Amino acid sequence: MSKQKAESYAFPCSLIRANERTLLTMQDLERVLDAKDMQQAMHILTEFGYGDGKDTENPRGFEIVLAKEMDRVSELVASLAVEKAEIELLRLPQDYHNLKVLLKAEALGTDPAPLLSAGGNIPPAKLLDRIRERNVIMLELEMQHGFAEASELYAKSGDPQEIDLVLDRACYAHMQRMAAACENSFIQDYCALAVDLLNCRTFVRLREVDKPWSFFRKAFLPGGTLSEQLFTRNYEEPYPQFADRIAPLGFGELFSRGAVEAANTGQFTLLEKLCDDRRMRFLKDAHYVTFGPEPIVAFYLAKESENKNLRMILTGKLVGTAPTVIKERLRQTYV
Repeated sequence: MSKQKAESYAFPCSLIRANERTLLTMQDLERVLDAKDMQQAMHILTEFGYGDGKDTENPRGFEIVLAKEMDRVSELVASLAVEKAEIELLRLPQDYHNLKVLLKAEALGTDPAPLLSAGGNIPPAKLLDRIRERNVIMLELEMQHGFAEASELYAKSGDPQEIDLVLDRACYAHMQRMAAACENSFIQDYCALAVDLLNCRTFVRLREVDKPWSFFRKAFLPGGTLSEQLFTRNYEEPYPQFADRIAPLGFGELFSRGAVEAANTGQFTLLEKLCDDRRMRFLKDAHYVTFGPEPIVAFYLAKESENKNLRMILTGKLVGTAPTVIKERLRQTYV
């Protein structure tokens, strides 16, 4: 990075560092978890900028509070990014999620509204109009081609899974193209890690429903550091042995613990947590960068993870989940 470009990050990074002080630590999350009721939990969150304490009467008022805080952070990082692509590529999964929802709802004749996310680059209502009118010319090429291919394959097979496979491939190809244009190794490595983690989860999920390795080849996404052959050549190998094989690459725990639990219990909760924790360990490297997009990107993703942790805690309190169970599921924090 040139000296001039590095200096252009000076103010954005200083502002992000100031905002990092509002991020919740694990101890802060435990305070929210230990609150005697929802009202006290929401009161604690106001200390960290979540709402003004007026949303406690509605039991599900926390959903509004969390969404507003994420909207605020999204606007903040968008205004601070030196290059728009640095943040836009992080929002792509939400856009493709919405596209999946719209295509499946259209095929099944259901209302997509409850499942749409407002966290992407394209407002859900605008994307809905474009899909209904088949006016996709203004969408990025990856999304146009993904939409066309997913629609065609679903029309032939009637299998909604085809929509997921095609649009996941389009999404991560789109992310990697934008990451390459950013010319920042942290962003590029993050995208590669996201692909690796998705492939690891897919590997376990398909094995646990007795799908053959040939189906995994169809679902495998390119662009990560883990090769397709690593998975397919060892598709029948017991998880502990596969964990030993993949441990030098930094993914052993996903299989020695997460995959083993999935095989024993049919639950993927631990695997998902370990994947999220692996991602957070990567993001923490941004602490050591003074000027650049790294602190901005990491802060945005850390806030997403915090949002997920809080939703887990507050939803759990609402439905009566044991605090010990909730605590086991909490993801690592950025601070």
